[in-house]
Amino acid sequence: MSESETTTLFIVGDRYDAFADQTSAVTVSRFIDQLRAGAYRNADGGDTLILAEGQGVTAYDWDRIQEELRRGDAPVRTVIERSPRGRLGNHTETHKHRESNVLIAGLTRRSETAFRSSLRLHNDQELQLDHQASHVQGMVVLEAARQMYVAVCERYYTCHRPEHRYSHVFARLETSFRNFLFPLDATLDCEVLQADLTDPELLLFDIEVTFRQAALHVASVRMTGTALPAAVMARKERRGAERAVRYALKRLPAPPELAVAE
Repeated sequence: MSESETTTLFIVGDRYDAFADQTSAVTVSRFIDQLRAGAYRNADGGDTLILAEGQGVTAYDWDRIQEELRRGDAPVRTVIERSPRGRLGNHTETHKHRESNVLIAGLTRRSETAFRSSLRLHNDQELQLDHQASHVQGMVVLEAARQMYVAVCERYYTCHRPEHRYSHVFARLETSFRNFLFPLDATLDCEVLQADLTDPELLLFDIEVTFRQAALHVASVRMTGTALPAAVMARKERRGAERAVRYALKRLPAPPELAVAE
């Protein structure tokens, strides 16, 4: 009898097949196809297969995988290591309507001004639907930083002004990239450099979010902005929209003269 072996695989969503092609990671669909072809099985069942959760894998995907594992004869002992990302940010905290587009999970406060969350990528996240590289595109970093900014403001600061529902407006975003981000676990560390709540009609924030993965500094995004009561924001948007339409109408070419029928 041969010695038992342990094989560890990262499972990622099908959207990240380019990443899987370059590494030992396996997409959900490819792993299921491999199981159906008889892979990862041995006669005495002494081997161990560890499946570690990468990005883009849902509970439904794990159910599919477990069902396939149960179907086969003499499968290896399988251990599924789910990512401990924690609870997803909610609609109020991220200003996103669809669960698939929420990018942060497990938001916690680490000190008076420091906060941390985990990156969470759904297989159908909107910014990944048409991206070909094996790394996670930079626009995802920007959107995750925005969600972290809003979530920290909403959960820990604007809550002190319960008489208002706030809208957030950015004044500045500065981004630096140092390393590629890949569809595995990553953390977002947030430092609140300024939170001025003096005027309830105009809250001021200066926040920096740092992304880390595999002990590397991936990117930093510094954002300054304001939080306005939703009613004030709606009035400003309406005036701006009306101004834009008036200007666009003035820029339209003059209509051709209509021919007069004899």
